[in-house]
Amino acid sequence: MIFNEFRFLAVFLPAILVTFFFIVPATRRRELLLAASFLFYGLSGIEHTVVLLLGSVWVYAICRSDAIKGSGWRLALAIVGPAAALVYYKYSAFIVESVWRVADTTVSQPFSIFYSVLLPAGISFFTFQMISFAIDRYRGTIPVTPAFRTFALYISFFPQLVAGPILRFDQVADSIANLTKFVPSRQDFSDAISYVVFGLMVKVLLADGLAGVMAPAIADPGALGINGSWYVLLGYSFQIYFDFYGYSLIAIGLGRLFGFRFPANFLRPYEANNPRDFWRRWHVSLSYWIRDYLYIPLGGNRRYTINIAIVFAAVGLWHGAGWNFVVWGLYHGALVTGYSALARWWNKMPVLIQRLVNFSLVSFGWLLFLFDFSNAKTFALSLVGQGSGIVPAPALLAWGFMGVTAVVCFGINFEKVIVHQWKKSGAANAYSVALGAVFFLTLLFVGVSRTFIYFRF
Repeated sequence: MIFNEFRFLAVFLPAILVTFFFIVPATRRRELLLAASFLFYGLSGIEHTVVLLLGSVWVYAICRSDAIKGSGWRLALAIVGPAAALVYYKYSAFIVESVWRVADTTVSQPFSIFYSVLLPAGISFFTFQMISFAIDRYRGTIPVTPAFRTFALYISFFPQLVAGPILRFDQVADSIANLTKFVPSRQDFSDAISYVVFGLMVKVLLADGLAGVMAPAIADPGALGINGSWYVLLGYSFQIYFDFYGYSLIAIGLGRLFGFRFPANFLRPYEANNPRDFWRRWHVSLSYWIRDYLYIPLGGNRRYTINIAIVFAAVGLWHGAGWNFVVWGLYHGALVTGYSALARWWNKMPVLIQRLVNFSLVSFGWLLFLFDFSNAKTFALSLVGQGSGIVPAPALLAWGFMGVTAVVCFGINFEKVIVHQWKKSGAANAYSVALGAVFFLTLLFVGVSRTFIYFRF
């Protein structure tokens, strides 16, 4: 199940809200949300739900005892369970094929036994949460083991289960403990609905609208002319931006409906002045996870260049099982270290130029998300006029739509719109009407909406 489909919006979510607030006793809200989360995930496949449940039981069973504090072998044992599942489901085909190709470069057929394994949605996200819990118990950051149902809800809570944010236990512990007393205020409810509606809008209308325009061009990158290839380059950059931004807004809104205040995971990253700033804004929870659980343990700034290369290779591999993702990570690592070396000159440029250069560098990097090496090379040639041009160039209307997405990207801050709606005298009714109109327009296109890009991670 995904957020941008009718069965979630019209059946699942209303049923859970009614049951949460009006049917079950307040003392059973935690159990309700836990059951709802496993049902939400179970609709994607029983096997995947078993992976989630077994991973939760494994980590909890090892971490519940205080003996894990300072015990390296217990920490390793706790991590190996969910990590093994992640490697099997996400990386087994990649590993075997890579080894196979090194051993025999003439082999071109993939290992179908591994390629037939269906990746559980969001496995990278909930695996990282399990690992962070184990490490925090080892470090003593979580001094007391919570009840299993509390831990299981932390791992599986459906608003953030499949695409983040990647939460630390202490970020939700109080919210879970206060479920029995949670009563949303009028502003809480309005804010929550606003986050959900705006998130759906940018996902369904903007991200998926761009995807629909670009689909024929992406299918055959060598058939593009200059016009079409540059449209794809910019279009995919805005598509993935609004796709992830939309999910992040929806997750915050859904969490708010049940009393959870998730940390911001998306801080207008295309307004970043440099590559380092970009990674403080894009997928914030992943950046801080990598910093706290990998970069600092590796030695942090003491081996800056080497550690940056390691962590960004890991970031790339986290996003996808392919060498193109690894190279994408290393590309961003090179941008970050390059900026560090050139900061004294970079920072003297006008801010608008800094942002333009950074946006361009990030946009070129997304090509390794969109294509494998061969198709990326073909596409790069199309950018300089070496494509066949068989695919028709985007119409003026398509470029106009691209312009709209750019204006929304750089000109509208939905979080500020939500925060200030209650501060303008007499504007509440007009805001509600406008929000309803946006929701109605979005619903017209939900039926053709696509899965979130980050679901595959």
